[in-house]
Amino acid sequence: MPTAMEPLMPTGTEVASYQTYAQARAGVDYLSDNGFDVSSITIVGTDLHLVERVRGRLTIARASISGASSGALWGALAGMLMSAGQNVGGTGTWVAGGIIVGALIGMALSALAFIIRGRGRDLVSSQQVVALRYAVLASADIDRAYALLQRTPGNRARVVRPRQEEKRSQANSVGFFPDGRPRFGAATKDGDVPGGQGAPDSREDAPSSPPEGGQTEA
Repeated sequence: MPTAMEPLMPTGTEVASYQTYAQARAGVDYLSDNGFDVSSITIVGTDLHLVERVRGRLTIARASISGASSGALWGALAGMLMSAGQNVGGTGTWVAGGIIVGALIGMALSALAFIIRGRGRDLVSSQQVVALRYAVLASADIDRAYALLQRTPGNRARVVRPRQEEKRSQANSVGFFPDGRPRFGAATKDGDVPGGQGAPDSREDAPSSPPEGGQTEA
């Protein structure tokens, strides 16, 4: 008799973390493709949730159809067994008769079970145990496993390099007057206008226009 193994907590160091089991399995496959000994790898699902997905409402018609399909399958199998040793035509007759009889019996039994059960279970649903994340543990050659899994997609334990702030180009002196006033609407990095207050007006530096007639005062 096979002996049941006692459930034990996994051992090892977490080298990667994924959102789905398919991503974790792909990561282990990537380790295997690169010659890593995957016998030291364990996939552990944490934060387990029981998820029930409702497909619809169970009616007596849906229950009868489901019973007819399963009954037809069993009827076909019984017909093949009953037709052992007969010719081809006899085998086909037994199989066809088994399908019809099995479908009728399955339909009747499913409808009867639905009536007896009542409305206590009138939903069609499927249940799954889903983990919030899947951790990959390594008990040997941990550094190499961690380095290889950094290249796999979906790895939440991937090292993210900080972004380097781009250096802003300093204002060119061509955009400013010698006294620091902006030329053509140029401004500093903080939006302040150098020499904005108390700066002499550019109109004062310009020569005064002569009066009309082209005569100047003596």
